[in-house]
Amino acid sequence: MSKRKRMLRLGGVVIGFTAACFILMQYAVNRQPQPEALPQPMPEQQASVIDYWDMQAAAAEQMGQSAVAQDYRGRIASFKAGPAPEETRTEGLPEIPAALYIRTPLPSVHEPAKYEPVSGTYLGMLGADKRVGYDVAKIEGVYGRRHALYLSYVGWRKLQTDTNTYFPERTAARVNQLGGALQIGWEPRYGLDDVLDDEYVRRFAREAKASGIPIFLRYASEMNGAWVPWHGNPAKYIEKFRLIHDIMAEEAPNVAMVWSPNFSPVDTIDDYYPGDAYVDWVGFSLYATPVSGGKEDLNGSIIDRFAPLYVKYKHKPIMISEGAIAHTVLETDKSYGSWAESQLGYMYGLLPRMFPQVKAITYFNFSRSQALRTHMEYVYDLGENIYTDGLYRRLITSRWFLDTIQEGASPVDYTYPPMDKAYVPSGKQTVMVYMKPQEGLAPFAVALYQGDRRLGIRYEMPWEFETNLTLEQASIPVRAVAYHRDMTPAAAASFQPAPGLK
Repeated sequence: MSKRKRMLRLGGVVIGFTAACFILMQYAVNRQPQPEALPQPMPEQQASVIDYWDMQAAAAEQMGQSAVAQDYRGRIASFKAGPAPEETRTEGLPEIPAALYIRTPLPSVHEPAKYEPVSGTYLGMLGADKRVGYDVAKIEGVYGRRHALYLSYVGWRKLQTDTNTYFPERTAARVNQLGGALQIGWEPRYGLDDVLDDEYVRRFAREAKASGIPIFLRYASEMNGAWVPWHGNPAKYIEKFRLIHDIMAEEAPNVAMVWSPNFSPVDTIDDYYPGDAYVDWVGFSLYATPVSGGKEDLNGSIIDRFAPLYVKYKHKPIMISEGAIAHTVLETDKSYGSWAESQLGYMYGLLPRMFPQVKAITYFNFSRSQALRTHMEYVYDLGENIYTDGLYRRLITSRWFLDTIQEGASPVDYTYPPMDKAYVPSGKQTVMVYMKPQEGLAPFAVALYQGDRRLGIRYEMPWEFETNLTLEQASIPVRAVAYHRDMTPAAAASFQPAPGLK
């Protein structure tokens, strides 16, 4: 791994991100009978959201974090209180960007790329956190679910002295025991002129084949950033990427080539693309931090900058090859746990559903101690913050996520194409709402309305709703309302074309 870190900015957010602790705005309201809501079954996650918050509160109390425990108890109280009577009167509320998606059966299956699932998203992780400590066998016990993809970095021409190989054989053997795949960040640290068709590269390829497991080879990533020595000459980069591709195709058919720029700077990304014939998967580095340019800046989410990248490369399976949410700034030792919780909800609760070609997400789980030792600015370790730790474990229980590599796998039989208009078809439907965060914080709750009739309310991402409208009702547009923590309306949204998919 390069010794740089990683000021990857997304507007006000630093990037490569469900219920959160949100802005508390209190004002007196008189409670009145609420408008009739449409009876509907509740999604599995929401049905247990109070139990989850209660469990988190108990854990926080055991850890001596009374303020966090009080926060979770406050969420339960707000849930039970329900929306204020002003919920249907949205005049004067700020409008925020939002998009409407409708669940539809998967389209006709295209020929999958190497190791590509038809639907769903592989779970991946760099196990460099405090609890796992690079022992990938611990990940399932710590986070409650096996992961499909494990990240390891390999220095160019570096001999693995324990196995006398160039390929990370010992790590691959551990991954093999777990039934997983290995993502390798292979970094030509001496520059592109040192990338040759020589015995080093050929031996690495043969050793990769001998591992007997799927290998995602992320060769010379973040090439669009000036912080890496393989940046600056797109033509030579393409030449060398194609060379590595051809050698792997000849020597190691179990290797999938991953072309993986950083999300920024955007204007040079396309210059480095080697061509469809040489790229099996497209990857992106994607991070979120609460400080930008030395100043606190909580605006935006990972959705904002990822969307235009997706449009350009969605003809390929896409992975977030490394990504994370910073919850602590080391210089000030200030914690942004609730902000990080919100960003993590966007990253795992919405992003893979809004962008269905995202077929893998690898979390860069890096501990505080290692961040200090390598002069990083932030802590990304999920387990070193109770908000991110609990939410990650909760989100990855979804059947959307895959814990084994299986080409053609289809854990869900549907997708979520965006709607161009604010109308829901008649009959039984499942719709999903995206609402942009305000000042970096997701709404405490999101409700879907048709006129004064509330179709449903959700308290965590993904914001999914079951509807069953008549033909007459289907002619009436729907809108979304976001709620503050005290369940008073915060903002309204008239639906627009989905971000990045206009």
